[in-house]
Amino acid sequence: MITDQERHVIDHSLGYPKRGRKPYRNHFCTGEGSDDWETCQALCARGLMVSRKPSELTGGDTLFIVTDAGKAALKVKP
Repeated sequence: MITDQERHVIDHSLGYPKRGRKPYRNHFCTGEGSDDWETCQALCARGLMVSRKPSELTGGDTLFIVTDAGKAALKVKP
């Protein structure tokens, strides 16, 4: 089971794949201390997202990617 905030982060990461629309992206950038940081960390700890190191491309933020398990939590086809 995922929280409403976790659902929001995964939905946003995938481009809000609702009503038959397919996901058109798979990333979420945020930094330590942001409102979404703890949520992304919790999703990673449960295997629903993975993180990549901050880079120039992400403006110095950490990049989070939804896993197949994260997609399944929303019942979205991988």
